[in-house]
Amino acid sequence: MSLPERKRNSVLNPSLLQSITQAFSQSRTTVSSPSDDLAKLTVNTPTTCSSIEVIHDVSRLITREEPQLLSEEQTPLTPLLTLKHEFQYPTQTPRRSSNFLKGCKWSPDGLCLLTNSDDNQLRVFEISCDRLPSNEDLNAVLHLQEPELIYDFEWYPYMDSSQSDTCFIFSSCRDNPVHLFDAFTGHVRASYRALNHLEELVAAHSLGFELQSCRLYCGYDRIIRAFDIQRPGLCIGQWNTFDRTSSVYQSGIISCLSFNPQIPGMYAAGSYAKSIGIYGDMNGELVAVLHGHIGGITHVRFSLDGQRLFSGARKDGSILCWDIRNLGEVLCTYQRHVNTNQRIYFDFDPTFTMLVTGNSNGHVIGWNINDSSTPAFDFLAHNDCTNGISIHSKQPLLATASGQRYFAGDVRVTASEDEDEDNLNAEFNLKKIPKENSVKIWPFMK
Repeated sequence: MSLPERKRNSVLNPSLLQSITQAFSQSRTTVSSPSDDLAKLTVNTPTTCSSIEVIHDVSRLITREEPQLLSEEQTPLTPLLTLKHEFQYPTQTPRRSSNFLKGCKWSPDGLCLLTNSDDNQLRVFEISCDRLPSNEDLNAVLHLQEPELIYDFEWYPYMDSSQSDTCFIFSSCRDNPVHLFDAFTGHVRASYRALNHLEELVAAHSLGFELQSCRLYCGYDRIIRAFDIQRPGLCIGQWNTFDRTSSVYQSGIISCLSFNPQIPGMYAAGSYAKSIGIYGDMNGELVAVLHGHIGGITHVRFSLDGQRLFSGARKDGSILCWDIRNLGEVLCTYQRHVNTNQRIYFDFDPTFTMLVTGNSNGHVIGWNINDSSTPAFDFLAHNDCTNGISIHSKQPLLATASGQRYFAGDVRVTASEDEDEDNLNAEFNLKKIPKENSVKIWPFMK
């Protein structure tokens, strides 16, 4: 798909869109969050005063020095730490031979790494940065078992390991409510339930936090629901994204959410129906619907200045950078290799000058945000799909996770093998597929 074909949008509310555009031209101070009764700790969002300049020249978007991963020409790329044995099954069967990972995320304070894997477990690893590099294969300090397939997982945004009452993990899995886990004990501290029109429990497919109001937003099938973190139970509001009476709407399962850090209440919602909805306030008022990806949206992320939105999709090799000041315009495109329905994460360094993503071929690619034409680095991180990418918020470290689901038809059987009775059942061919289910920590240097 060419770049002009990607520049398609449908504006629903011109007056609301105009007010959002005006918000970029004036200084504003964010409002501190209310006290969190659930965590029993008063937490405040960082107060920032920023005057956002309307930038017409894309080359001026980023002017700071970019961090760079050690290139292969400078020094051989070797991981500082590799975690493997936690993701190996004690006994393998043709149907259950690979416990592949589905992402990894550093904690907000940078002391722990959270992983998601196919055995429906979230694992917490305590990684001491001052002891890297290390040849030790660490054990997880905490295992959080979910009964079904995990759709999404998130750290509590104000998590601080020195304050036990802020150490929470949110998890959503199939046919279950959203669970709030205690990151110290592993117990479920609370749950957030959603009911459909038949009073049946429905599961959230995506999670997102609105920091100013301490609300948890969850994406469902054509519905977005909001929960008060301090009051577990039923949602405090829900908004349909699909409206037959309107000419512009967003259909499909809401697969990912991201909140604009500069405009309170404004958020983007990605859908498996290949669309991105821009909502102007916390009551679900639709501003615009963006189309441009050829696959279902799996990841959206606002820039720190709130002027750009980055999106990625499944079976789509493009990460699109959208201009929020001129909705529908694609500022640039970053090319990667994605050929499965798997969610392939991307992340940004703390200064927001580098975009780093995984690939289906195992490579990790990074770009200067100001230059999408030539990657700043490209190296082979895993001998399997690199789906998880997470950059440490305080240390020059990059975490990657690998693995994918394989099927019997993924291995070609030769004529001689096909005549063998042991190969008549194609499931046994899964044993011949090379797999790498691991987490690796890499240096990420300036």
